[in-house]
Amino acid sequence: MSVKKDKKIKIKSKIKKFDYKKVYNLITKRFHIKLLCLSMAFILFLYVRYQQEFSKDYIAKLQILNVPSKLLIANNINENITITVRGFRDSKHEYPMEFSTYIDLTNAQLGSNMYKVNLSEEIDYKNMNIIITPNRIPIVLDELVYKTVPVNVVTIGTASLGLNIDDIIVNPSNVIISGPKALISSINKINTIPLDLTDRHLDYSTRLKLNMPKNIKSDTSLVDINVIFNKDMEKIEFNDIVVNINNLDSRFNIKLDSPLIVQKLVLEVNKNLITNISQRDLFLYLNLKNITNAGVYSNMSVEVNIPTYAKLLNIEPSFFDIETESR
Repeated sequence: MSVKKDKKIKIKSKIKKFDYKKVYNLITKRFHIKLLCLSMAFILFLYVRYQQEFSKDYIAKLQILNVPSKLLIANNINENITITVRGFRDSKHEYPMEFSTYIDLTNAQLGSNMYKVNLSEEIDYKNMNIIITPNRIPIVLDELVYKTVPVNVVTIGTASLGLNIDDIIVNPSNVIISGPKALISSINKINTIPLDLTDRHLDYSTRLKLNMPKNIKSDTSLVDINVIFNKDMEKIEFNDIVVNINNLDSRFNIKLDSPLIVQKLVLEVNKNLITNISQRDLFLYLNLKNITNAGVYSNMSVEVNIPTYAKLLNIEPSFFDIETESR
């Protein structure tokens, strides 16, 4: 026991002899220099640490798997998921080139719920610091239903010279659409992409795409369109029209005692356009490009240039006999 007491006495005596003042002076002497050195060391540590850290963002496409039968997704889902990988630069070669993400709807239920975004199991992620943004996605599941609705042709522009459309025939006139019950119930028709009528004046046919709403499908994507303009037509007659000579070889002349005259030309024109046409809009001619020798040529047909909105009904005479001679 005396030995232990002696040891305790010695320890106490040493503590009493410990000079706290020297320690204090050692710490406070040139304190600002010591603090500066300590700060620089800490900053250097952070810098080296930062230089060793590695962070990279990947954009992964989101896959939706195992959608329950007779259900479908009724809302718009962002397909791009950001995968942020953090670690050290000396191990970045171990990171994959790309990531894949998915949501499994095996046990999903009707209605709106949040679903976890999962990473593909093809890669071992245990040693990676990975952040998924967003890590949960709201998905609305609704019943899949079908409905037959009419096709509506959307038109833009104005037909030439104020003509009216008599009818637009659509084939097929109805389509079967499918989609979420909530959306399908609010759809009473399916519009086409706009049909431009600008400068149109004659009946014509075309094909148009259907302008399908988001998350709605159709049994057809194209419809045939026949545009029929108003057929309120009138006849208009022109008289004593001079026939021109076109494309005659420069080696020949036409022997004429008087000009070639068409006595009567009858056109059929839409009633709305009849005031827009005059004799100045007509050009009648004989096309003599095939004449290679001088002589008499019989029954040379009169060719007629008329406005595209007019239809030629009758022309008298429609043939002429001509004689050519060498110059």
